[in-house]
Amino acid sequence: MKNSFYLILFFLIGSFGSSKAQTTNLTPQEFIAKVKTTKDAQLLDVRTPQEWEAGKIASSNCINYNDAAFKQQIEKLDKNKPVFVYCAAGGRSSKAASILQQAGFKYIYNLTGGGYKDLTNAGVK
Repeated sequence: MKNSFYLILFFLIGSFGSSKAQTTNLTPQEFIAKVKTTKDAQLLDVRTPQEWEAGKIASSNCINYNDAAFKQQIEKLDKNKPVFVYCAAGGRSSKAASILQQAGFKYIYNLTGGGYKDLTNAGVK
């Protein structure tokens, strides 16, 4: 009985101690508001370099989700600072957010229900 108590206590403490980051999905309006109010926000555009060059947000980092070295390239970002990830329509950013989570990033915000054009239409530059 006493051993069962310690075993349960061990699992409870272990589950509270493992604060694995989760991705927060945001609408375009929520995404923009959160970016504007977040200190040290890292904007991650996961479109191709060609898409990025055709139109980009000046403060964004372009790391192509389709690049074979995507996982290595995201290591250049600070895992302790919030990452706001977006693409053209939402598919690549959702997949990239999962990879960021697995890589140990603590604060991940994914743009859903929109993409780059929604951000620029709302005045994000």
